[in-house]
Amino acid sequence: MIRINGQEVYTPPGHKIHYALVNPYLVYDSVPGNQAQLPALPAVRHNRAIFSYYEEPQAGAYLPELEFQHFYGGELIREGYLILTEASEMGGYKGTYTDRLGLFFGAYQNLSMQEIDFGTIEAPTPLPVVIVDEGMICVCFPTILNEAFYGTNGASVSYSGRVNDYQAGAYVTGPKVPHFGVAWILKKMAELTDTTVDGDFFEHPEWSQLVLANMRAWEAGPIDISNHLPPWTIGQFLLELRKVPNLKLSFNPVKKHLRIDFWENDLLAETTRNWTGRALLGETKTPEPNNRIQLVMAVDGSDALAKDKPVPLADYISPEVPGGKNGIAKVEMKFSTLLTDTGTGLAMCRQEGQTSQFAQDAKTWDPRLLFWHGLVGGVPKATNTLGDYSLFPAVLATTTWKETIALRKRMFYLQKSLVLSETDLARLDFAKKIHIEGVDYLLAQLNITVPIRDKATALLIGGV
Repeated sequence: MIRINGQEVYTPPGHKIHYALVNPYLVYDSVPGNQAQLPALPAVRHNRAIFSYYEEPQAGAYLPELEFQHFYGGELIREGYLILTEASEMGGYKGTYTDRLGLFFGAYQNLSMQEIDFGTIEAPTPLPVVIVDEGMICVCFPTILNEAFYGTNGASVSYSGRVNDYQAGAYVTGPKVPHFGVAWILKKMAELTDTTVDGDFFEHPEWSQLVLANMRAWEAGPIDISNHLPPWTIGQFLLELRKVPNLKLSFNPVKKHLRIDFWENDLLAETTRNWTGRALLGETKTPEPNNRIQLVMAVDGSDALAKDKPVPLADYISPEVPGGKNGIAKVEMKFSTLLTDTGTGLAMCRQEGQTSQFAQDAKTWDPRLLFWHGLVGGVPKATNTLGDYSLFPAVLATTTWKETIALRKRMFYLQKSLVLSETDLARLDFAKKIHIEGVDYLLAQLNITVPIRDKATALLIGGV
């Protein structure tokens, strides 16, 4: 049964739908979508009403959004959207299936976050070190050591060399730079785009404390949120954020819901699905040539302390493995972080800020991340490290990337034919490992036709 916008449509006898499904968690620069080959739907009276009689020239160009649901045997096999490509009385309604991930955030999808109206925050007097909203860091003002904020003009305004300088329980004269909480910004994105977002990321004791470090001064009036955000689209922001804690982004376009979890948790989870009885004899095994991972963190070339990539910001490359398969899979992160001053324990940089003073409005800065600590020793503090977690590549390799690096070292591919049921397909979860004949796998791709009358072909990742 096929439903369009909740209404069952008439389908031709013996129709089939072929699905090409892809694991969305295995690549880091995009979220791949699924594909399906749909039958033409006859232009009978019932279907014509559902499609608003679009085949008639007099109907004009308007066509409502078409939500697609495919049921079989009482199971919801797949849901997404139908993109109508052709309509006629003789040929019926022809279209393609899409997850519509490219339109998940609607009108905001392709806008820079600096162009989106995120609203403003009223700054209380006296200025607090942090403003909390619904238990999340909304905005904070950590002290950052940066003697170059005003270039060579700092002495003329008695600049202390500290951004957000805090003395004796209050902020003193000097540049004020707001740092917005990542979790709060994600919730704000969802509110603006009429979506919802949740997941383990928001509950994690350390990663929920991430804030967006920037060099844009707030000078007067309400704080304009977008001034202090990266110049990226929402999609780019999510993909770049994903790379640092190795997040799992699970989109449900129909429900307009995004869940943000940690990919390593799935790699560590027990294997609960045994598909040995569903596997046919014979397979083709292929080696993975890139058995090593390189974590590359971009640095802000305007920061004199970071531009030459000091050791903490250096690339991490996993060790060589026995044998000849020592190619390198590179993960390039556009988010970086600030170094820490060993004397004060404060984050530090040496970079001119973006401010109206001294004609510095055009100064640029790259997005960076810090962990908010709160008041420490009477000073508001945010640094690159919190608890067991650090934002430096070599430490990420031992925490949020540890299992992924280990998997890459062991991984291989297996093309395998499987005999699956519609229930298997309906309950398919690409994050869950499957067991076949003594080996655990991740499912990378699956090609299958419903109703299921033949074998499905799968690409499996072994070594999990």
